[in-house]
Amino acid sequence: MKKRSRISILIEVLEFIESEGGETIATKIATATGLAYDRLIVFLEDLSKRGIVSIETSGRNRIIRLSDKGYHLLRRLRELRDLIRDLGLDIR
Repeated sequence: MKKRSRISILIEVLEFIESEGGETIATKIATATGLAYDRLIVFLEDLSKRGIVSIETSGRNRIIRLSDKGYHLLRRLRELRDLIRDLGLDIR
């Protein structure tokens, strides 16, 4: 199995959160993306520090919300991915 790039993981995580209406729990993200939960949490905490997502703890769940900056970043990443694909390349 080929290792995914950080940018590929970023796009996948942000797209999943968006598909859930902009808000979901970390467990669902881990399941949908195939990332180990502990690795995902470190990744999400980094995104939170950058203002891309917010993390709220509710009981045993971590609720992840896509910020306006996160939506903007996702839009730009999709544009970049499309441009790269138009060049016959792929982000993995």
